[in-house]
Amino acid sequence: MTALPIHPKAGKPAQAYIYRDTAGAPVLIANRYERPGQGKFFLPYDVARGDWKAPASRPLYQLDRLTAAAPDDMVLLVEGEKCADALAALGFLATTTFGGAKALAKTDLAPLAGRRVAIWPDHDAPGRAYAAQAEAALTALGCIVTVLQIDINSIKFMLKQSNLIKLEPGWDAADAVAAGLNSAQLHAFIGGDIQRNSAELSHNMHEFMQKDADFMELWHSPEREPFVSVAVKGHIEHWPIASRAFRDLLSYRHRQETGKMLSATALDDQCRALSGEALFEGDMHKTFLRMGEAGRSLYLNLGDADWHGVAIDAQGWQVIDRPPVRFQRARSMAALPVPVRQAQGIEALRPFLNVGTEEDFRMMVAWLLGCFHPRGPYPILILTGEQGSAKSTTAKVLRSLIDPANPMARSAPHSEQDLVIAAKHNHVMAFDNLSTVKPVLADALCRIATGGGFGTRKLHSDSDEVLFTATRPILLNGIPDLANRPDLVDRAIVVHLPVIGASARQFEAEFWKSFERAAPGILAALLDATSCALARIGSVTLPERPRMADFAKWITAAEPALGWPEGSFLQAYASNRQHTQAAALDGNPLAEAILALVTTQGPWQGTATDLLRTLRQTAPSLAADPDSFPRYPNKLTSALRRVQPLLRGRGVVVTQDRESGTGQRVIRLECA
Repeated sequence: MTALPIHPKAGKPAQAYIYRDTAGAPVLIANRYERPGQGKFFLPYDVARGDWKAPASRPLYQLDRLTAAAPDDMVLLVEGEKCADALAALGFLATTTFGGAKALAKTDLAPLAGRRVAIWPDHDAPGRAYAAQAEAALTALGCIVTVLQIDINSIKFMLKQSNLIKLEPGWDAADAVAAGLNSAQLHAFIGGDIQRNSAELSHNMHEFMQKDADFMELWHSPEREPFVSVAVKGHIEHWPIASRAFRDLLSYRHRQETGKMLSATALDDQCRALSGEALFEGDMHKTFLRMGEAGRSLYLNLGDADWHGVAIDAQGWQVIDRPPVRFQRARSMAALPVPVRQAQGIEALRPFLNVGTEEDFRMMVAWLLGCFHPRGPYPILILTGEQGSAKSTTAKVLRSLIDPANPMARSAPHSEQDLVIAAKHNHVMAFDNLSTVKPVLADALCRIATGGGFGTRKLHSDSDEVLFTATRPILLNGIPDLANRPDLVDRAIVVHLPVIGASARQFEAEFWKSFERAAPGILAALLDATSCALARIGSVTLPERPRMADFAKWITAAEPALGWPEGSFLQAYASNRQHTQAAALDGNPLAEAILALVTTQGPWQGTATDLLRTLRQTAPSLAADPDSFPRYPNKLTSALRRVQPLLRGRGVVVTQDRESGTGQRVIRLECA
């Protein structure tokens, strides 16, 4: 029994309604007070925070009952907990949202995605407004929605005693139950109302589509980029007003309406006018590419012609017609397969990946599952191997399951500006057949993988700046070891692919045909794992927190859905990092020289100038390359900071302190 809080001023409530999570634990308490002359009012109580304030994200009322109910059970949505309780007493699956129409957006409606929902509005203007907002939000989640028509005729149908009922403003479901409404009467009314709505649907569809074609919403992103949402063939598309796609659509509709072409000047003028309205009058909304987030739910953009999506929460996932988040559509974006569960689960992916060990397979699956997190951080997956090890094919398979595009992989960008442009239009950044990763590119990739901001000059502008802040999954492949910089190593998963023997090679057409058949089931397995991660992420604890700890926690939470033993991912991840750091140390001349110095001579102490001179004497072959070995003391100091994690992994500790009195910086090298 939950102990009800007592407000320090308002005192004990007349009634307290408890909002629970899926497991039945209290989350929010809606305390109803009644004062003579003041009417009723509510004071919310946040159970988790112990605060007399409603949480930012709120569950549906009776969420535990909704979760336990069959997916095809009808849900009645009403305005107010009293009404929900009254209908629940008749045996119906009823719910409501805290705060009414003004706070509907703060409630996580995802548990209703794809369900049949009947909305019973209060008999007044606020009730109709609540029903309209709820209908729009639930339709976007793929629900089959009916708004019950509550008037004197419907009351007569239900109660058979309308002469005794005075239908006053605010009359609601609780009043109907109090007037004698029983379960059989309500079942008959709901069934009849839904049947009438279904009969009207086909009649009104053509008219709806004509009105829908005129729908246009102007808004802007947090970066102050103007956008427009338009209805096209029954679905909603979101485009930057400056995009070619929207300009083409605007020209097409003008031609359809007037029979005339829109001149370039008139088109520019109209787009500028719409941009101004979007920036200064429109609402602000976040935009997403493949993965979006709203409340406690994630959304995957399938990228198909009808702009379908997948809603994912802790209870499961479902394909929906209109995702509630604003997805962008890059011209290079390709469609994902429609997910369909298959018996093999994630094991269906194994035949399409060229891996040498079970650990390597788990690392690839982990990277792929990490891409389904909407915010990151994301480890950088690096595939290496000889010619004939299917690096490009493996990379294409992985990307096809989260962010297919045309082209699937590109050559390395030549500048940071090119990298920013690629990140603005791709969820996964894939670069193929690299021979090396230049220091400038490595720094930029690290910032994008773990989160960072970029600024570049706007095209055709001397002073305007384009700002970009995002986190993206990254996939690289090449023959040499590309993770030779310590900061890149710290964020990387490196998988070495074995050479495929001549007898084991497949014809490309047959390979991709088989993958196309398996892809819907593989994607479904990844969505199941994502749902599992959402359900368990709050209860997962890591014995140690490795680099990229958020990623490690996300994959650990998904282990049951992947069929992996508990802790197996962390073991594989730790092993991969050890191998990667060892390879990076072997490929770093400075780290090798310092390791050799400490191994042969023991602890060392001196200035940066002294260390540079000593290393040139003890390791002349390593210090001979000016491109990879520091030439000056100040460069050596900076390079030391980069290699410290690599040396620490081999038991060598590097410290840099200033001597008291002289202020001279002294470097100390010693075994831990």
